[in-house]
Amino acid sequence: MIAAVAVREVAERTVALVACLRAVAPRVRVEDAGLFVCDLAGLEGSPLTHGRRLVTATARAGCSASAGIAPTAFVARILALRTLPPAVRVVDDGVAFLAPLPLATLPLEGRLVDDLRLLGLRRIHEFVALPRGAVLDRFGRAAAHVHALAAGEEPLAEGWDAPPRPIRARRAFEHVVPDAERLVFLLRALADEVAAALDADGLAALRLRLTLAREGAAGMLGSDGSTAALEREPGPLSLVRTILPPSRDAGALLRSLRWALEERPGLGGVSGAVLEVAAVEPARGRQIGLFAPDGARREEALAVARHLRARLGAGTVLRARVANADARLPERAAAWDEVVS
Repeated sequence: MIAAVAVREVAERTVALVACLRAVAPRVRVEDAGLFVCDLAGLEGSPLTHGRRLVTATARAGCSASAGIAPTAFVARILALRTLPPAVRVVDDGVAFLAPLPLATLPLEGRLVDDLRLLGLRRIHEFVALPRGAVLDRFGRAAAHVHALAAGEEPLAEGWDAPPRPIRARRAFEHVVPDAERLVFLLRALADEVAAALDADGLAALRLRLTLAREGAAGMLGSDGSTAALEREPGPLSLVRTILPPSRDAGALLRSLRWALEERPGLGGVSGAVLEVAAVEPARGRQIGLFAPDGARREEALAVARHLRARLGAGTVLRARVANADARLPERAAAWDEVVS
């Protein structure tokens, strides 16, 4: 089982929280600001007991938290976020738990959720019922990845598309960087450079790989959260992050890198960094508002219609109108009117 811990009022206490949680479950991963995933495999005792211990551990760092425990980390995260502190909830069937929840619960782009709603899909079980291949073909690999997670399957981590050209940024630092806070500040320039390259190619990052060149010793946390020993870690450190939903925003890329660094309190001295995009998704363009609800973006839609008519000629942009509502099959009694003349 996997436990997720959602911490309120996390502020700048991430390192302390990781240390407290590792005293209960040695394998801890930072997923988001205030959101941690703990692997309970191999621990003695019931999952509920470990969940309560994790919530109690966060109190020692001065925070309130809730915990969700499920067969997969994805379900555990959603469960923890939907549980009020200091409660702990356990589910054995993650797919059944997700089924009635709204689509907006999933890490999908808002525009994609809108597209699915136009198809009549409102709940997660309706999305999961779609064929995986159809989701992949219509909405891309990131959506297919989320589809697999919602279906309780292993994520489609391998086989994502590499960018058509290498997208990477590198820096050699003038001075050794001793801590994660200063390192994140320096990584901002690399994130900006990568984001600009993604934008130029019309792509969004699905996976990032950060490689750090290190010097010196790194402090290793003991099981009680204290610095138990100093251990030399020669060679580079490689960190991989999956970005859901995919993004080409420099701020989103930098936040994900920061969370990856915060789960490693002992980085040692960092003398250089390489940030590269390992997998991409075509960036989704904004949908033309011809079918937007309640006449939203009407002026924009009409402008687009006029542009298409001017380029392609009369009869290009049409709107369906039911000519005989009393017909046995009204859709066969439809007439088509030009949107603009």
